[in-house]
Amino acid sequence: MPAEREDFPIARVAALARLRLSPAEATVYQAQLAHIVAFVSTVTAAAFDGPRPEAGPGPVPGRERADEVSPSLSADAALANAPDASGTPKLVRVPKIIG
Repeated sequence: MPAEREDFPIARVAALARLRLSPAEATVYQAQLAHIVAFVSTVTAAAFDGPRPEAGPGPVPGRERADEVSPSLSADAALANAPDASGTPKLVRVPKIIG
């Protein structure tokens, strides 16, 4: 796939990525970046007429459901496998991991 542009500021891109490139690496990455941008432009130019990709022949079950109250776990059942559940409102104690 031929590149349409060869004048990308590869030094600027490398600086933004905090990379130090040798002149040989810069030349290689310059060509690779040109190929990537050319490929993206071909994908962008593709016509996507017709139905959207996620559209199907009918409604998808389970995507939207009525908001109804349903039975849930009790506090004791939810905390049954907790490593350190204690206190009078039932709470789970977790170790401090930050500072």
